[in-house]
Amino acid sequence: MKLLCISASNIEPFRQQSASTRACRIAAELAAERAALEWDLLTLIDYELLPCRMCGRCLESGRCCRDEAFNQVYARMQSADAVLVVVPHYAPIPSKVAMLCEKLQEMAFLNSCRDSHYRGPLHGKPVGVIAHGGQTDEALAYYYKNLALPVASALAGVGMRPVGSGEEMPYGAVFGIRALHMPAENDIFCTIEHDWDAIRTRLAPLVDNLVAAAV
Repeated sequence: MKLLCISASNIEPFRQQSASTRACRIAAELAAERAALEWDLLTLIDYELLPCRMCGRCLESGRCCRDEAFNQVYARMQSADAVLVVVPHYAPIPSKVAMLCEKLQEMAFLNSCRDSHYRGPLHGKPVGVIAHGGQTDEALAYYYKNLALPVASALAGVGMRPVGSGEEMPYGAVFGIRALHMPAENDIFCTIEHDWDAIRTRLAPLVDNLVAAAV
């Protein structure tokens, strides 16, 4: 099984140390316990995506004529057996995730205008969405409704198959923080504590379902 884990964190100083990236690694570890796994980490902070202009030139080529970063992400999504997207809360959806979903949807729309039976290269591919933010567990329902569900729905709109973590969250999984501390002197970021053991337990059902859908 080839799993692509997309970290949507866009915080410059953290990059490989972000909570989103750590969640990707935890999910990959869980998946490796369930199936023979080859996994790849894609950090969106390293890709300068551009918004769609709906020029229509992608209809013939299957690529964006002005956004090579998108083309690279899209190609890696196509080559995977399953995709995991870890999305932090940024008012609420990170701009690069919105641009990625926008282009995927517009490409699907243009093709379906030409052929009502169109099935794109991501059609049927399992996808798991993990949403998280800087609040404690009281905010989990909010993260699901306003972050996990919209992203999963957008990906379902291009034919991907979202998986969930249970009856209460059938289209994703979510986690919050344990505590937040004010910035130290000469620092600009708060210190955030996560309960990573609890997060691993929370993510396990989604990973189970993602692996089952892919193998």
